[in-house]
Amino acid sequence: MSNFLDRFNKTVVGIKSKIADYIPTISPQGDFKRTTNLDAILLSWNNILLTPVRTYTFDPEYGCELYKMVFEPADTTTIQKIKDEILSKLQTYDDRARITNIQVDFLTNKKGFTIAIQVEYEGERSELGLTLDDSMYFRFMEVTE
Repeated sequence: MSNFLDRFNKTVVGIKSKIADYIPTISPQGDFKRTTNLDAILLSWNNILLTPVRTYTFDPEYGCELYKMVFEPADTTTIQKIKDEILSKLQTYDDRARITNIQVDFLTNKKGFTIAIQVEYEGERSELGLTLDDSMYFRFMEVTE
């Protein structure tokens, strides 16, 4: 019996030294793709930052309110508020990796901004990029009403 449990832990949920998660994909191999280590963390962070607060039934405080800053003025105060929201939510819900830099740029052709978060985890480096614009804001507002 422990042989099945060991195999499950190593192939499905991961082991203590290796974080694992699954993402839905359309591929010939199946409907899910296994991600590990930094990719799994970035997937988690993406979910946290793009989930509006009060929309997750089992934890109403889970999520982020970045979408509310879409119509804020394009200035340094707003950039700092965006960075503070990101740091606060990621430290609260998933602090497994270290953020080395957060870059915020405002969109020029419509209301919104892009975020580039540089991340480091066990020597691996990567970047999480997000774009929040007015269309996303209105979709979130439909969900939260």
